[in-house]
Amino acid sequence: MSAEILAVTLILGSVPLVCVMAAFFVPRGGIALLIALWFLVICGVIWCVWRPTAFVIRDDNRLELRFPVRRRWRELHPQRQVRQLSLTEFHQEAGWVVRVGASGFGGGFGWLWTQRRGWVEVYISRGDGLVLLEQPGSRPLLVSPAQPEQFVELLTQK
Repeated sequence: MSAEILAVTLILGSVPLVCVMAAFFVPRGGIALLIALWFLVICGVIWCVWRPTAFVIRDDNRLELRFPVRRRWRELHPQRQVRQLSLTEFHQEAGWVVRVGASGFGGGFGWLWTQRRGWVEVYISRGDGLVLLEQPGSRPLLVSPAQPEQFVELLTQK
């Protein structure tokens, strides 16, 4: 996780604590408690359902996206293109973007509507070491694996 995303995550993660403390000092503190509870539920869902813990290249020619409470697989097409790029390079290629999904708490997860590429599925927790996987029959996938160079090399060799 990059320093910027970690800072945002820590700030957002402290909101429930601030709301609970405020509940004791402001009139109608029950509302602050409800806000804290709502925020904890939203952050919990993002952390457990939308934030991947690993990207695994499987022997059966699939890419596995592991989340704390679920798994997703993408078939790897023989004619795929995979490359590492920076956030700046991605923005130069894609044009303006509109995010649909979760953002800020642990990274950015979901989809991007881009000016030049259309829909892009995205699971990133930092702005460097991004990997773009493009293949026929599926949306482009933008991820930030722990070791981007090795990830690109493995996907290129497979």
